[in-house]
Amino acid sequence: MELKTAAAGTVLAAMLLGGAGLAVHGSSAVHLAAAISKPQDPKCPTGSSTVTVDGFATAQVAPNEITISLGVQTQATKATVALKDNSTKANALIAKLMSDGVAQDHIQTSNLSIQPVYSGPKQVLTGYQVNDTLTVTLLNLSTAGGIIDDAAQIAGNSVVVNDISFSVQNDGTVLAEARAAAVRQAQAQAHAMASAAGMVLGTLCSLVDDTGQPQPNSVGAQAPLAAKASTPVEAGQESVSADVTAVYELETT
Repeated sequence: MELKTAAAGTVLAAMLLGGAGLAVHGSSAVHLAAAISKPQDPKCPTGSSTVTVDGFATAQVAPNEITISLGVQTQATKATVALKDNSTKANALIAKLMSDGVAQDHIQTSNLSIQPVYSGPKQVLTGYQVNDTLTVTLLNLSTAGGIIDDAAQIAGNSVVVNDISFSVQNDGTVLAEARAAAVRQAQAQAHAMASAAGMVLGTLCSLVDDTGQPQPNSVGAQAPLAAKASTPVEAGQESVSADVTAVYELETT
């Protein structure tokens, strides 16, 4: 953190360097960093001092969408045989997903590959491996375990679950709460800094929303599943974050 004022920057920096950090209020964790500076924001009066505060707030919410990357992996001494076996099992898997209620537009082929397989010290070609990966999106999280179980029953030991990720769709209400918390905490920090500098907080010159796009929470890859597996899938909580930057004018008392 860098702190400056026209008259007493060095003293104020010593007073405030330990003041910003992590504060937890209710279900939101807020991290704040701030700096008092003489250079002017274009919206602040010319010649006035300003304080710039970054506020970051995170709210927790249950996810409402799950994405599963699963597929079929087959191997044979000939590429055509491996591909035919893979196609048969992949088509059966897609049919089962649709019969389980997964919409067709929520099933997407994300990867199809044919690779040679080598073995031994001399790396002799012994066959070919075919991978057909599907990305499946579920809006009903309670069905995820059953979907994975059915995939294992259809494809047997050839089924592979590569990744499971959770996300929050239509998170406007939660995001608005996180933004409000970030703004409130930024304002409180600005007040504290102004008071420590022997000044009072003036007009809000600018308020910028720096919030980025939410990222899905991945739970990582899994090994190939055995048939008739019982697969629990726990959604947990997702974090929805907001980041704002506020610039206030500082006035003398």
